[in-house]
Amino acid sequence: MSEEIFGVVQKLPVNGTKKQVVLQCAPLLTGIKLSNLLNVRADQKEEVFKLFEGSPVCCRVLYEFRGRLSILLYRPGILRAYLEREDVKRLMASFGYEDLGLEETLDRIAEGYQEHMDGKLGFPHEIGLVLGYPPVDVEGFIKKGGRDFLYSGYWKVYGNLEDALKTFEAYDRARDYVISMTGNGNEIRDILAAS
Repeated sequence: MSEEIFGVVQKLPVNGTKKQVVLQCAPLLTGIKLSNLLNVRADQKEEVFKLFEGSPVCCRVLYEFRGRLSILLYRPGILRAYLEREDVKRLMASFGYEDLGLEETLDRIAEGYQEHMDGKLGFPHEIGLVLGYPPVDVEGFIKKGGRDFLYSGYWKVYGNLEDALKTFEAYDRARDYVISMTGNGNEIRDILAAS
């Protein structure tokens, strides 16, 4: 993040929830990422859902505990298409997700994530696929236990480093763009409408 963008962040004319969305979800807001996990306080839930009401982005609570929430923000059509890719379907099937619709898939992921966070199950690696991580990187993470990666950015890279670095750069540009737009008085809805 450049000093100029950092300065804009400090002066953003938005409240805490909107600022969190801007900083954590810019690639989703600009349409270059299919989903994002947003971690907020439970008292921010209604505001988050209202921000995306009537927009192309859907909200789903994956986890709630001690006043904290993990909310999956996603673009249903893009996520559905990604989950239909053969390489993604193959890996999802290995996790036990066969012939499920998007809502059923998200229901099961929410259950698994909740049980993991409650200490009852291991980490549900399929969430990496729902977040749009390349299957090769999800598989690499599992096989290598989160170690021996090529690079760590928005996720740990085990496969195509060149493509991942391009994606990370695009996500950084999206973040700077959304910060700049918000700094100029645009609302999240304006940014979504432009994407």
